[in-house]
Amino acid sequence: MNKDRSLLWQSASRLVIAVAAFAVLGGGSATVRADDTAPPGRSIGYAFYAIEWGITQTKDTKAECPQGLAELGPREQYKLQFPDDGTQRKLVDTQLAREADVWFPRAQQDQFPFRLAAGKTAFGLDLDGKVKPTDFTSPEGKPGVDNQLFRVIGCIFNYRVGGSVQNFDQIFQKKMEFDRLIVELTDVDSLVNDDDVTITTYRGRDKLVTDATGNTFQPGGTQRIDTRFGKDFMHAAKGKIVNGVLTTQPMDFKNPHEVRYEDAAYDWMRDARFELKLTPDGAQGVIGGYADIESFYRSRNRTWGTHHLSYGQQASASVYRELRKLADGFPDPKTGVNTAISAAYTVKLVQVHILHPQKEVAKIDDAPSAGQLADAK
Repeated sequence: MNKDRSLLWQSASRLVIAVAAFAVLGGGSATVRADDTAPPGRSIGYAFYAIEWGITQTKDTKAECPQGLAELGPREQYKLQFPDDGTQRKLVDTQLAREADVWFPRAQQDQFPFRLAAGKTAFGLDLDGKVKPTDFTSPEGKPGVDNQLFRVIGCIFNYRVGGSVQNFDQIFQKKMEFDRLIVELTDVDSLVNDDDVTITTYRGRDKLVTDATGNTFQPGGTQRIDTRFGKDFMHAAKGKIVNGVLTTQPMDFKNPHEVRYEDAAYDWMRDARFELKLTPDGAQGVIGGYADIESFYRSRNRTWGTHHLSYGQQASASVYRELRKLADGFPDPKTGVNTAISAAYTVKLVQVHILHPQKEVAKIDDAPSAGQLADAK
């Protein structure tokens, strides 16, 4: 019995020593730095675990929202539009009329005041190579940042820390396989400096690996590529890495978005450009581009019920009209009306191993796309 205890103690001691050595060598470090060594196979994958619309937020809100946060949500607008003054009104002319305006909004002058975000600082990138009066400066001090979406949603509580919709978006992004977005960098000779790499986006099929708390995401998990329903999310572009920062050429970028475990949607960013700080364990940074107004409106303002939107003072039809006013990209070829608005995501990713399917399994030409599935909802 004593001999067995001695052997057990010796084994445990060796394990402790091995773990300590592993940590000293950097195996347990959460801040592993990139070096000039090429990743295995000259490729590395990352999975998103946080992707949020880039909104500058200060504690007292005065810098970005000098007039304060939005006060007129759906309930407040309804009371102003249909006051309790004894007038007899029909349901079809009140509640139903307002819901119709949510589902089929019109780009007209809004009857309610709207508080746009202001200030000088915003997340994003210089998308047009110009420094205009309407542009911002990035938190790092770079001028010419294009992010008009921030002006529209920056003072709406739902899009800020603590907002109901923003909170649920974070939960779905981390937990729902439908929302699993991954990127793969190929032709990589160094994660520090490489003037020619390729970035490809996919939708993954697997859960993210976490620690015992379930809140911290661990590198090294495996992600299978969704080739059946995920072809809408497959896009590629060239890029380069300078001093550990990846920048890319413009590309389409679609972010899968499941709402309330039932409504399939996605956000479509056109001419999206990545700017990510890379390490072997993860990446973080911004994605700047032009958010397609219709897909943005569907995924955040139409699929969420008015009940939930009311918690964060988010009046959908009013948001739509401001989006149309400030739209600054991709004019319709027939009407000349802009269909997209400059925007930015702030993102965090964790390293994963991407499992490519066999060639005979990867035939996706006849598979329904995620867009078709979303439209069928």
